[in-house]
Amino acid sequence: MRILSPTFIGKIAHYVTQLLYKTLRVSIYSHPEVDPNRQYVYGFWHGKQFAPLMLMPKRGNQKQVALVSASRDGDMLATWLNLVGYHTIRGSSSRKGISSLVKLIAATKEGYSVGIAADGPRGPEFAAKAGISFLAYKAGLGVIPFGAAYSHKWQFNSWDKYQLPRPFAKVVLYLGQPMAIENLDNVEEVSKTVSQVITEADKQALQILQGKETALKIV
Repeated sequence: MRILSPTFIGKIAHYVTQLLYKTLRVSIYSHPEVDPNRQYVYGFWHGKQFAPLMLMPKRGNQKQVALVSASRDGDMLATWLNLVGYHTIRGSSSRKGISSLVKLIAATKEGYSVGIAADGPRGPEFAAKAGISFLAYKAGLGVIPFGAAYSHKWQFNSWDKYQLPRPFAKVVLYLGQPMAIENLDNVEEVSKTVSQVITEADKQALQILQGKETALKIV
């Protein structure tokens, strides 16, 4: 039996996710200091990355880059991300991570913004790794905490409790106040702060979804 190629699966995944995204009722809210035409490093949780990844190439005039594993599974993901609108860099955040970060930093010098699942690729969930802070510091870019909330979703039994919005779900995305990484003298403390602001952005998105909070909406 012939196995479908990762590239073909990636193309199918793109078609299916585009159909799903078009059914969603997406509302985007933002802190007033966020400029949709500026470069940033966007930080979100691994388990809620679907909607942020689908949205970012559609925002302003930004170019987006994503880091994708060099594995066979990465071939599928790279195909999907390329079709969504990303420039992809193949590498790993866990092995040869420094090399991958150098490539991402180089991409920011060419005008790309970067989206990072801050607690990926293996967790623990809701604990930001040092990579996002290191990248933002070296690139001289602010970190945007990116929250997401779904009215109806599938939640998978994975380490990150991955969430996928169901068709026609209401989706609220919230982009929090840009965070400047001014030094890395205490990386653990900086990472804790990054974790806190992403968690707060998630809470803000949920409160807006539940009608408990209002914020500036991006039309």
